[in-house]
Amino acid sequence: MSKKLLVKLLLTVSVLTIANSQAAIQTINFDTDAGGNPIDAPNLFNNAASLTELYADLGVHFSSLNRVAQSTVIIKDGIEVTETSNVMQVANSGMGSILNENANFGHNAKSGDNFLAFNKQSESNTNFWRISFDDPIGYFGISYSNGQTSNYYEYFNIEAYDVNGDRIGSNWSAYSYGSQYFSTMSFKSSTEIAYIDIGQGIYCCGPNATVSTEPGNWSKTYDDLLFGSFSDAPLYIYDISGNYNVPLPGAVWMMLSGLLGISRLMTPKRFALAG
Repeated sequence: MSKKLLVKLLLTVSVLTIANSQAAIQTINFDTDAGGNPIDAPNLFNNAASLTELYADLGVHFSSLNRVAQSTVIIKDGIEVTETSNVMQVANSGMGSILNENANFGHNAKSGDNFLAFNKQSESNTNFWRISFDDPIGYFGISYSNGQTSNYYEYFNIEAYDVNGDRIGSNWSAYSYGSQYFSTMSFKSSTEIAYIDIGQGIYCCGPNATVSTEPGNWSKTYDDLLFGSFSDAPLYIYDISGNYNVPLPGAVWMMLSGLLGISRLMTPKRFALAG
């Protein structure tokens, strides 16, 4: 086997293997439920139900969060000191709802006819919400856009946590009044993600537990939620865990090792002649 042919074969196998691994990415487009049945979404929040367990069969759960102050007494230099920090707790109300794009948000859905919507002037008004995964993920993406009632330059923050509740990393983006298009935030993590907290209608970037919320009006829509394993992620996507090495899937390395072994066996050996 010639070296050129071997290289071409290796590249083909690598591309096919990576493509097959990326086929495992799942999409929630809010147009169908977990069983693939079409969702006839209403135009008004008053006629909609909060999104919570509609996609539980896919292992994905949605919930609203409250930010509450939590005080802890610690001993510092032999003196009792009270430290206060903000923590997130699951709330009973405020989670967004699936609406039809004919709702008065000023833009269409990114795909299909529906999107997940929040509005500070409605019951779907939480500044913080959570997406939890039964099977931890390594790749996440979601498209987002603001509504007509949003104030200029609000921020959209994301924090990812592992199964122990430890923060892996965060990402953020600004969105401004009058945007008619969806932007997409996506990232991967070599540390598996158990849940993701999202902050919206907030002042600026940083951890969701500490940023200030926007006192003015805001509205927000989301579409095309993507999730999968670390190996499913596109090669050059932001690594929220800070690990920028992108390993090839194990199947590729096994195939490469086998082909290299075959190449060595087929390479002619040269022997020195005795003088």
